[in-house]
Amino acid sequence: MKPSIVCTLVAVVFLFVGLAPQASGTCINPNSILHATYGWLADHALGVAGNSKTPKIGDFQPFVQVGHLTFDGNGNFSGAHDTGAGGILIPHVDSGTYSVNSDCTTGVISFASGIGFKASIAITSGGQEIKFVSATSGGVNSGTLRLMTAAPCSASTLSGNSYGYASHGFVGVGSGNSFPRMGGFVPFADAGQISFQADGSVSGVDNQNFGGVVIPGQPIVGTYSVNSDCTGATTMTIAGVDSSWHFVILQGADQIIFVATPTGFVWAGTLTKD
Repeated sequence: MKPSIVCTLVAVVFLFVGLAPQASGTCINPNSILHATYGWLADHALGVAGNSKTPKIGDFQPFVQVGHLTFDGNGNFSGAHDTGAGGILIPHVDSGTYSVNSDCTTGVISFASGIGFKASIAITSGGQEIKFVSATSGGVNSGTLRLMTAAPCSASTLSGNSYGYASHGFVGVGSGNSFPRMGGFVPFADAGQISFQADGSVSGVDNQNFGGVVIPGQPIVGTYSVNSDCTGATTMTIAGVDSSWHFVILQGADQIIFVATPTGFVWAGTLTKD
């Protein structure tokens, strides 16, 4: 190989090696990376028996959360979410601050509202998603934020769309109290398909595994509504049992995240467009 060609190849290699750090380098204004509205879904367990070196599953109560947060690009956020806490649905209005580190991908969000929840975050897919894990002691909590579809929305945003899903949750057993622990619930998992019709109705089929008992082919029947901010609700039954949802429509309406609203359910999940 001629020396001139070798020199040229070496120069090209050094050029690309030199560009790599710049492509993943520090941000001039890290907080500006988050300047959009995200839907978020989390499931976790909250300790109710005090701190322990060896906690057991019975020391926790199940939680799920679904909502949306708007980041302003300057370190502040606002939004709202529903918490399915021990079988009781609790709505929240959210506000707080966030800080993205100079690596452009990690940081912290801190809620000023509620219990002052704090989470460590990792920004992925160029800001399309945010992964988080609790940085607040006393609970076990993690989840994902994904970009929401652009407002305004209406029923036509979902009209004619069908979605598949697989999810899991808990159903309360017995009378118990308002915040029973894990031992007061039966675990279940389900998978199915749901369609949103132009007349405002929903239909589909749900296949369940309830506490180890397989219950296939359960009919979904009901109605839905969509708000201008791209949130919405269903009023529906699965096999005649109230299984209504609050939901958030994600980017392009390709996915919907939901939380079940009836008392006794701790159940949330994601629908993915067929």
